[in-house]
Amino acid sequence: MSSLEILKASFKGDIVTQTDAGYEAAIARWAINAVRRAKVVAFVKDESDVAAAIKYAQAEKLPIAVKSGGHSASGTSSQTDGLVIDLSRYLAGARVDPEKKLGYVGGGAIWETVDKEVIKHGLASVGGTVNHVSTFANTCSSETLDQ
Repeated sequence: MSSLEILKASFKGDIVTQTDAGYEAAIARWAINAVRRAKVVAFVKDESDVAAAIKYAQAEKLPIAVKSGGHSASGTSSQTDGLVIDLSRYLAGARVDPEKKLGYVGGGAIWETVDKEVIKHGLASVGGTVNHVSTFANTCSSETLDQ
């Protein structure tokens, strides 16, 4: 059994490789110059998926990139011939505790998701004005959330 098959057997999220139908969408980025042809894209569901993906990358000696919203024009959310840990599919939620006036944002969330959630509670977010940009680089801390 290959190390990729071992990863897939315990992985809760989705693993996409260059031979999969969804590969081109998985490596697409906001800026075309930031697209890198990753060997594997791991759409993680939780911290155990992240740990498994990192162990796989270490065993295979693959460089790692983390994708939140995929808005990095410099390409830091991509990795040629490496592993991309993608937070955008399953860890892109946001919730608000209206009594404490606190928001909890998943690592793959974009500002649009946050804005829509805080508005429901008569609150406003403090962030960028372009709501299709990831919140990941703009937050000091985030709580992993299921969408």
